[in-house]
Amino acid sequence: MHAVRALSGFLIGVSMQYCPEIRHLTRSPDPMLKSILVSSDLSTRSKPAVQRGVQLAEASGAALCVLHVVEDDLLEDRMRDEIRTAEDYLTKQVEGFGKPATCDVAVATGHAFHVIAEEARAREADLIIMGAHRRQFLRDVFVGTTIERVTRTAGRPVLMANSKTGERWRKVFIATDMSETSGHAARKAQALGLLENANVTFIHGFAPITRQMMTHAGIPVERVHEEAEREFQSTRRELGRFVQDLDLGDLNYNARIIEGVGADAIAGLVEQAKPDLLVIGTRGLSGVRRLFLGSVAQELMGSVEIDVLAVPPQA
Repeated sequence: MHAVRALSGFLIGVSMQYCPEIRHLTRSPDPMLKSILVSSDLSTRSKPAVQRGVQLAEASGAALCVLHVVEDDLLEDRMRDEIRTAEDYLTKQVEGFGKPATCDVAVATGHAFHVIAEEARAREADLIIMGAHRRQFLRDVFVGTTIERVTRTAGRPVLMANSKTGERWRKVFIATDMSETSGHAARKAQALGLLENANVTFIHGFAPITRQMMTHAGIPVERVHEEAEREFQSTRRELGRFVQDLDLGDLNYNARIIEGVGADAIAGLVEQAKPDLLVIGTRGLSGVRRLFLGSVAQELMGSVEIDVLAVPPQA
């Protein structure tokens, strides 16, 4: 297996030092995307999920299942009507987006997040696709939504589909805190064939601890800048080694180091650069240098307006 290419550039803070674009990307010889489960609640928010599921199934040859869950507290006659209506609606919707080689429409009863997780396990789904959750006025409370519960409990990658076009991803950001969890997220996205023909950029949040401490201590500005630069170069080398050790084959990529950590830093760059897909892990390092814990990944899924692939830790 070929080693991944060396880092070609970085972005720090607002210096706007963009990396050169690298366009060559080879696909994994044996993509793991063989089974896709799409969950739809029949709302307009679920339409992008169905569209994305059809697009990925047609591109990869994966088996596709589009699932709708009816709450089991309805009267029997009402439940039968709901099931029949959902089957007809989803069948027509899938046909409108394309004709995957293998596609099932399934309607089940029960609690949505539990049924989705069980169906994913039964079908050995490599990927679960869901529509964006409903955003409330001002700040949405992400915890407790169906997609949050599925992301937390299903034990497999969950793609939150926001794109209204369903076009293939051209620009992909992979957020990393250099933990094994974020490395696994990158490897999984590559293995599933989701990075094919895209411009891939690794994003790392950087908080210069030395600069903060020295500034508070009244150290001269020149010395503070020198120490911050030293710390940045150390992080730069560490990030280069981390990505090389991921062993991603012939993947060509850029890297950006942004000043700041947490969801706000990543969301700010997403708003500025407008990638098509953000790949994140659902756990990470703790302490000052962490980029995201589960709660930060959830915050990103609850705030950004692009497709987000959330990958749980490797079992």
